[in-house]
Amino acid sequence: MGKTNFVSADIEKLVQFEKKGDEAIREFNAIKDRFNEINETLLSKWKGEGRDAYKQEADHIMDNIGGIKDILDAINNEAIRDTRDIYLQLDEQLGEFNRNPQAASEE
Repeated sequence: MGKTNFVSADIEKLVQFEKKGDEAIREFNAIKDRFNEINETLLSKWKGEGRDAYKQEADHIMDNIGGIKDILDAINNEAIRDTRDIYLQLDEQLGEFNRNPQAASEE
């Protein structure tokens, strides 16, 4: 009888990263919303050239911050989930192989 080695794919780290990524996106959105609230209050009471310069800079910051959210979304929604799905498919295939290794070697 030959020695049988079982192979598995552990995706727990990917699942944890995905959950933490979702949490980071929610926290990021809350910070962004609070920043917008503060700016709206400030800008509604401020008049003059200083207000205009501040608004321009705040808008620039928000544009750049929006890019960070897009990057987090892309990492979490594309790279991590795609990798997780590939590992799940691999795990299914390995499970089938482990249940019937002779059938796989006959193919």
